[in-house]
Amino acid sequence: MQKPDKGLKRRARGSARLSAGVWLTRRLRSGSPGQGMVEYSLILMLIAIVVIVIFVVVGHRVSDLYSNIDNGINTASG
Repeated sequence: MQKPDKGLKRRARGSARLSAGVWLTRRLRSGSPGQGMVEYSLILMLIAIVVIVIFVVVGHRVSDLYSNIDNGINTASG
C-alpha cells in the first residue's frame, strides 16, 4: 500500500484556510446589511440637529428683521 502524498494534504488544508480567510475578509468588508442604513440615519439626524440649531440662532434675527421692515412700512404709510 502506498502512502498518500503529504503535499496534497497540505495544499488541501491551505486552500481550506484560504477560502475561510477570503470568506472572512469579504464578510468584514461587506458589513451587516443594515449597517449602511444606520449610518445614513445617523448622518441625517446630525444634519437635522444642525438645521434646528441654525433656526434657533438665526430665527430671532429674522424675526427682528421682519419687524423692522413692518415698522418702516407702517411709519411711511401712516
